[in-house]
Amino acid sequence: MLPETPLGGNLNDAVRVGDTVHRRAGPWTPAVHALLRYLERANFPAPRVVGMDARGREVLRFIEGEAYNGTLEPLPDHVFSDVHLAEAAKLLRRYHDVVADFHPQPNLKWRMVAPTPYELICHNDWSPWNAVLRKGRVDVMLDWDLAGPATRLWDIANAAYCWTPLFAAHVHVGQTLDDKLRRLRLFLDSYRLDDRSELLLTLRARLQFVGEMVARDAAAGDPGMQRLAAMNVPKKMFEDDVAYLDENWAKLERAL
Repeated sequence: MLPETPLGGNLNDAVRVGDTVHRRAGPWTPAVHALLRYLERANFPAPRVVGMDARGREVLRFIEGEAYNGTLEPLPDHVFSDVHLAEAAKLLRRYHDVVADFHPQPNLKWRMVAPTPYELICHNDWSPWNAVLRKGRVDVMLDWDLAGPATRLWDIANAAYCWTPLFAAHVHVGQTLDDKLRRLRLFLDSYRLDDRSELLLTLRARLQFVGEMVARDAAAGDPGMQRLAAMNVPKKMFEDDVAYLDENWAKLERAL
């Protein structure tokens, strides 16, 4: 029997077994697998589904490369380079264009269902912690557990928040507010987002929604959300970041 090597991650207890990854599954797994199989047919860089193991865990193909899933800050400086920021935005745009033709069965259950109209199935967690870098490029989107119906803008707002990043706490040494404003604009330009008028309102709504979701699902017994709640994520990453957003709203709005 091949050994299991922990890979980190806050939501799924992922382990590597040979050339596969085994991760905790949930009621949303059939929906995520339908999405990943669609992306495989479209040749989009995302994990490939193998199936389920005897313990009821999902099994995916292991992807070689540089990844920081579950890694605490700070990440290496190069992860937050302008080049990688632009690559991340372009990969998200590519994903949205590909997934626009994905029409899942209506009975599938998604882990996150945003309080927005249904435009497409969003990744909902695109960040430097869910990326694989290969040959010096942001090349693969990982961790689709939170995928679900929302709007492009909902997904863009979160990705821009994570990649800029717009956290109240510092995760990149020496980054000033001016750096954040410039990088936010670079992300949106690289995605080629034309209408930015609702971006900040969408981001604010999303931060509050996810903070409430973590607290609610943790209380309901979700192990991954309990781990995030134990790390005080609803307070640190959502209440504090909403306050930071509000404090700098006018400057952010002008930067768009």
